[in-house]
Amino acid sequence: MPSEVSRVSGDRSVKDLELELAEAREQQAATAEILRVISSSPTNPERVFAEIAASAARLCQAYDAVIRQVDDDALLLVAHHGPLPVAGTLPLMRGHLVSRAVLEGRTIHVADLQAETDEYPEGSDVARRLGFRTNLTVPLIRTGAAIGVINIRRTEVRPFTDRQIELLKTFADQAVIAIENARLFEAEQASKRELQESLEYQTATSEVLSVISRSPNDLQPVLDTISATAGKLCEADDAHVLMLQEGKFHLVAHNQSDPKVVAWFRANPFGMEDPGSVSARAARQQRSVHVHDVRADPDFGVGGPITFSNGRSVLSVPLLRAGTVVGVVTVSRRTVRPFTDRQIALVQTFADQAVIAIENTRLFEAEQASKREFQESLEYQTATSDVLRVISNSPTDIKPVLRAICETASRICEAQDATVFLRDGSQLKFGAHHGSIPNVDNLPISRDLVTGRAVLDRRPIHVHDLADAVRDFPLAHEMARRMGHRTILTVPLMREDVAIGVIGIRRTEVKPFTDRQIDLLKTFADQAVVAIENTRLFEAEQASKRELQESLKYQTAISDVLNVISRSPSDIQPVFDTIVQTAERLCEPDYAVIFKQADDGTYHLAANSNASPAFVEWLRDNPIRPGDGSVVGIVLVEKRTVHLPGSPPRKGVCSRWQ
Repeated sequence: MPSEVSRVSGDRSVKDLELELAEAREQQAATAEILRVISSSPTNPERVFAEIAASAARLCQAYDAVIRQVDDDALLLVAHHGPLPVAGTLPLMRGHLVSRAVLEGRTIHVADLQAETDEYPEGSDVARRLGFRTNLTVPLIRTGAAIGVINIRRTEVRPFTDRQIELLKTFADQAVIAIENARLFEAEQASKRELQESLEYQTATSEVLSVISRSPNDLQPVLDTISATAGKLCEADDAHVLMLQEGKFHLVAHNQSDPKVVAWFRANPFGMEDPGSVSARAARQQRSVHVHDVRADPDFGVGGPITFSNGRSVLSVPLLRAGTVVGVVTVSRRTVRPFTDRQIALVQTFADQAVIAIENTRLFEAEQASKREFQESLEYQTATSDVLRVISNSPTDIKPVLRAICETASRICEAQDATVFLRDGSQLKFGAHHGSIPNVDNLPISRDLVTGRAVLDRRPIHVHDLADAVRDFPLAHEMARRMGHRTILTVPLMREDVAIGVIGIRRTEVKPFTDRQIDLLKTFADQAVVAIENTRLFEAEQASKRELQESLKYQTAISDVLNVISRSPSDIQPVFDTIVQTAERLCEPDYAVIFKQADDGTYHLAANSNASPAFVEWLRDNPIRPGDGSVVGIVLVEKRTVHLPGSPPRKGVCSRWQ
């Protein structure tokens, strides 16, 4: 009876079937684990190879397992599990069994490799030296070609079973999957890197073009942007732009952080024939010059820019305008690491953009020169018209007129300040002032002062340098020494041949005023007299002109903002501050705020006027996103002005923004 229970079919016992089932389950678990490792490590095939080698040695009952990949005409070791020694690299030659499997693209199973001296002479020699006998090798096949091999060995003569051979083929397929996954992932990453690099380069060139469009008459921002961007994108230690001026190359822009190098370049302009300069060579040859290692180039002399800046790999691109060199863009590295073709092309693009900017500046300056006289006349006419408008809008209040005259006179006449004094007996009393030079409230009518002399002599007084006028104007000389001004022009305010006051403009440097500026200040003096007279004549008409004055106030505010913009071309903050302050002043709100977009798409507080500290802190801690339920969020989404004049909050609109 027991014998009947223990046998189920032929000579196979239940115990044999149970062992076979356990083995199948173990193999299945191993292959599943390897697949899990493959899926979780697409960029780490070494981990997969290690798992495959360990599983292959264990499940195939081998003494060790080896995985190799094809690299040109050799097989490189990528994974090994077991105590047998293994070489790092094997040549692809038919005398090695593993190499034969790759060359012929087939599985090779040898019961005793030590005995195969004729078929595998090199492999047999290795087997005798290392002490292994049975050898099973399966190639790793991808698209019909062997890309590697998996090899298991035993130290005794004991051939592997058919199931073990099939299992090793499965492991070989999994190794191919791991290799292919890693290859595809790397290809995808390389494509992304190339796309990202292209986007970076395109963005950089667009930014330079944007700077060019914003600076048609200012070359420096363009050159600064080019040097900074070229240094960053080309991974250069140094990037600089040199301009050829009077036969010498002068440093005009750089990304250099070492002030010693910058100082050396600025103190040592060099010529086109300088043997120690790649820039000079590029200029001479009128082409891009790329030197992989200047120290290994016998054409470069010792000393000069190369030696001082420690440049090794250097790229110089000439700036050519109508076939003539006007400058050079140079990037360099302090280690031997040549620039790529794409980086060379990028610097060449920057050089072309620099030439465009140079030409734009030249054309703009030529056009501006032809218009300066007309613009100056128009500006003077506009200035006098503006003052007349202020006069007409302030018939009963002389102060705005005098302030407008001072502001316009200092601006149009390019003075650091302008002051109006009104005559009161033997004194000149302060009327209005605009500018940065300190002022005084009252002055005596004295010939020792330029203002007093103008009143007494009833004529303009123009002193080019008060530092040299101690004898003629001792009091004025002393005031200039204390207040820091040098050149002064004063014009009396004449009414019916009587000087009723004086207007003066000053400069902190010795720079005499032009004849046109003197005539303009006389005009302002006449306008001041008209305003003083109008104050008496038009007092009754003030009420009927309030609306016009309000319009003028708004226009003046806009002009003030535009004036701040013109004075701050590279600093947006003063503009923001002026806008919110002006809006809060003219529109009479509880507060005024400006938000600015950040790189992450949120909008952060950029300026405020009269907002409470708690509200300002809340806004800074809570950047606004388009459509986040605030009025600002609605504006950002709908891109239109939103006005909620005391109406109930819209659905999703934060009540604090009502």
